[in-house]
Amino acid sequence: METISLDSTRSLRNLYFVRTAFQVVWAAVVITTAMRQPLLAAVLFFLYPLWDVACTIYDLNTSSRSGSARTSQIINALLGVGAALGIGLTVFHQPIYAVAVFGLWAFGAGLLQLVLGLIRRRQLGGGQWAMILSGAQSMIAGVAYFLGGLWDKRHIKDVGGYATFGALYFLIGGILLTRKLSKSTTLEAN
Repeated sequence: METISLDSTRSLRNLYFVRTAFQVVWAAVVITTAMRQPLLAAVLFFLYPLWDVACTIYDLNTSSRSGSARTSQIINALLGVGAALGIGLTVFHQPIYAVAVFGLWAFGAGLLQLVLGLIRRRQLGGGQWAMILSGAQSMIAGVAYFLGGLWDKRHIKDVGGYATFGALYFLIGGILLTRKLSKSTTLEAN
């Protein structure tokens, strides 16, 4: 099993903190604008999976050199592009279907995040429980958004909560990696 270098771990930690900040801001804007400015919320909704794709590509370039972690991330990036296309085709005409598409993406991305978290747990020697839990919760939320979108029970503003929980998990993941890096640096110094 390939291990992740300290530089890659630092990069991953930084990515988690950037994702935390972005998702908090994104969620706040979507929640506050969805009812008053639905066009802006629709554009933000379309951009959300593309943001995830950009983060995945960054992560691919800094952490996952080979193996099943890399494969999982490539599939996740392709899934995110497909979700953005599906949302883009539906969000301006049938927003409830865009929410259903988002649900499918959240389920698939959550499954892949769960797998990646388990792989990285072995590579890093722990510190990925927040990402594993986030993946599982994303899968559950994905089912709820898919069904809610099909039955007109969910709205774009509801996805703000999804992003907020994701931000919390990324924050915890970043803190755990900071602790792991601190311990590694201490061990190297001794």
